[in-house]
Amino acid sequence: MAITYTLKKASEECGLSMRTLQYAIGRGELESFLIGRRRLIPARSLEQFLFRKKGPTAGQKGKAR
Repeated sequence: MAITYTLKKASEECGLSMRTLQYAIGRGELESFLIGRRRLIPARSLEQFLFRKKGPTAGQKGKAR
């Protein structure tokens, strides 16, 4: 297992598009850093992003079925 992934490699490993990962980085949901022009994503950050626990969405609050 790698310590860091490039955006392209992270996308291949997790099955999400590069654009989805870029949006997550922009929203602060996925940690990344730059070395020169190269964006790297720590493996632990990618794992936390993929396995995060999310609460109910706004449309699901208060709905009983």
